[in-house]
Amino acid sequence: MIEEIIEKNLKRIENDLPEINDIQNIDFIDLFPVTEEHRKLLDKEAIKVGKIIKETERGNVYLLNTPLKTKYGKLSLFKVRFYDETRLNWEAAADFVVKDRKILEDKVGKDRRYKFIVRPDWDAIEFRTKDTLIYFLNPLASEVYLNKK
Repeated sequence: MIEEIIEKNLKRIENDLPEINDIQNIDFIDLFPVTEEHRKLLDKEAIKVGKIIKETERGNVYLLNTPLKTKYGKLSLFKVRFYDETRLNWEAAADFVVKDRKILEDKVGKDRRYKFIVRPDWDAIEFRTKDTLIYFLNPLASEVYLNKK
């Protein structure tokens, strides 16, 4: 189920990705359950294919036992989010690494699909369409959750 959701999401966002220059690889993905029961099923499966490395206020972060090969590189980290009806338009949101984040920052305010989000420990550029919900984080989720720098 988890792998199918990831593949479905990556297929769904394919049409919007080419306009984002210099995507290097996928870094992380949030999975959005459609019900509370669905969340429990996702967490149950997640513990079989990975291990919890962080419990957050929005859900559990997992490290896959075997990274998933995608057309955007290997994916090792994902989060099963708590059920949130505001996320029902999308089954997931992927985080990508780009060569030059400044290019995306320059689109915020000029293109309504781009939004800048600031939190105490991180910031993100969100790219949102009816099919796509993508984030470009600083620092990267992999740096935070795997203590890389």
